[in-house]
Amino acid sequence: MRALVAFLTSCCVGILSAQQQPQFVMPLWFEDSLGNRDTVWVGGDPNASSQNMNPQFGEVAIATPFDSVFEVRAVHGDDTDWETSKIIVERNTSLSQCYLPARTRLMIHAKYPPVKISWDTTILASNYPCNINTILTPDQYVFLLQNWYEARIIYCMMTKESIEIDDLFPIPPPDQLEHPFEVQGQGVQVLPGLWFTGFWDFPHCYTTLPVSEIELQEQIVVSPNPVSNHLRLSNQSEFELVMVRIIGLSGQTVYTSPNKNKGEWMDIPMDGVRTGFYIVQTVLENGRTVTKKIIKE
Repeated sequence: MRALVAFLTSCCVGILSAQQQPQFVMPLWFEDSLGNRDTVWVGGDPNASSQNMNPQFGEVAIATPFDSVFEVRAVHGDDTDWETSKIIVERNTSLSQCYLPARTRLMIHAKYPPVKISWDTTILASNYPCNINTILTPDQYVFLLQNWYEARIIYCMMTKESIEIDDLFPIPPPDQLEHPFEVQGQGVQVLPGLWFTGFWDFPHCYTTLPVSEIELQEQIVVSPNPVSNHLRLSNQSEFELVMVRIIGLSGQTVYTSPNKNKGEWMDIPMDGVRTGFYIVQTVLENGRTVTKKIIKE
């Protein structure tokens, strides 16, 4: 798998060097929990098409299924005829003579989450302030909202260099960006996606969320970790807890409980659960999801 990813990445770099350079291009680096890596190049140019392949910029359609373990691809076309590639250059229609990220879909197949996504903020900053509201979001309706910053989950790219996503399906369908694709040895699977996009208007991205992801992570407490017989969970945030799920790396749910709990400890039995790594997924009343990694001894 790693050899394949290294080969694909080197091919992308070579193609970009050999072909016409777009007005703007940057890599997004992806890595799963086992260290498997992949890279997708995103960019924009006034001469590009957002619906068809742009061979002059190195876009090459991938006809084979997604890798069985880990792979990320960019998507071209509409919802009825999607094509995928490692490089995507969207049409740039910005009147400000700088790149404003378009609606680029990134589809992910990861057998072993969480997935870490990282990037070089200096590339975005080179076109400041055009990219001040560059975001990643799984919210399918971000473009239909009256205010883009009302999307349920927003990852602001100008204020950090990476994010780590435990739950690749954080929003219930059909609100979550997702699409069926062929996966090696597994047939057609519904894969999660992220929009890579940007917005011009105020407020700036990093001023929009009243409770930061870091604060929420600190306000959901699980112990002990590693756990043997009983896991204790406390919600110390201002929002009610509406559901708890514990999921194994294979995707199997070993515990689920709809609860409304605020401030008090929950005692979750772990007897009979096999040893290994698990994800504790907590859903809050405001629609936010917080995940924690635990080890069952």
